Amino acid sequence: MIARFAALVRRRPVVSFFALAYLLSWGWWVPIGVAGGVVRGGDPWPTHMPGLLGPLLAAVAVTAVTGGRAAVGAYLRRLCRWRADRRATLMAFSPLAMLAAGLVAILLIEQDVPPWPEYFVISGLPSSVLPMLAGLIVLNGFGEEGGWRGFAQEHLQRRHGPVRAAVITALAWAGWHAPLFVILASFRGFDPLVLPGFFLGMAAGAFVLAQVYNTAGGGVAAAACWHVTYNLASATAAASGTLAAITTTVVMVWAAILLVMAYRAARRRAPSPLLGGRSIRPDDVDDVFPVPRGRPPDAVPGGLGKGGG
Repeated sequence: MIARFAALVRRRPVVSFFALAYLLSWGWWVPIGVAGGVVRGGDPWPTHMPGLLGPLLAAVAVTAVTGGRAAVGAYLRRLCRWRADRRATLMAFSPLAMLAAGLVAILLIEQDVPPWPEYFVISGLPSSVLPMLAGLIVLNGFGEEGGWRGFAQEHLQRRHGPVRAAVITALAWAGWHAPLFVILASFRGFDPLVLPGFFLGMAAGAFVLAQVYNTAGGGVAAAACWHVTYNLASATAAASGTLAAITTTVVMVWAAILLVMAYRAARRRAPSPLLGGRSIRPDDVDDVFPVPRGRPPDAVPGGLGKGGG
């Protein structure tokens, strides 16, 4: 039975990753919902945060089955990879610029600026600055991005190109959030008419994160940094109304520009901007995603179709 399961994981590593990420995360979230628990900002219990480690743990488990100890070591080293590039650094911290733009807009329309403690109040974590940031970085940043970008995007873009990989990842990522609409106080108030906008925002975030990740040379740390700073700019007690609207709008516009650029690049048979100047070579990822024997490596992404984006 174990041998058959391992063989299935090796044949379908991405599907196995998605299934295990859902199982691990929902295994924490669903009992909270069944018990009637509600996760609130600044309150460390009940908390959904441990469930955010599901994608990272799923990625490690699937990598161990498909590649063994050496592959796990290579994957863990990639968690801290960050190309020493000014553009990658600026992208990783760009949500802070969105936050600054939102604060300027608030001042211009003569609204009250939220008090600074509210910028460190987020669902499921204590409102103390250091514990809140530590939890956000480890659980929210690396917990999610270690799986969604570090495993799913990396693996899928090798076969389907970065655009299609981002779409597939976005669909799985969005569906993974489903139980949070029951247990998160900030999600429970969503009108059903708002849900399409939520999923559109998730898709836009997936495109932007794909570019950030690839611009950093396949660096999970850069994607985690973007994810954490974006949540500081859009998901804290302070980031409501104008601030949330501005950050979300900027990300959607950014994603739209990336898609237009990707379409034009595909027509010229040039690399997609979602690769961020990164060249995907088979040996970049073979240590983490070994190619089965007798099967040639997939083509380098170029266009919008198979092997492109």
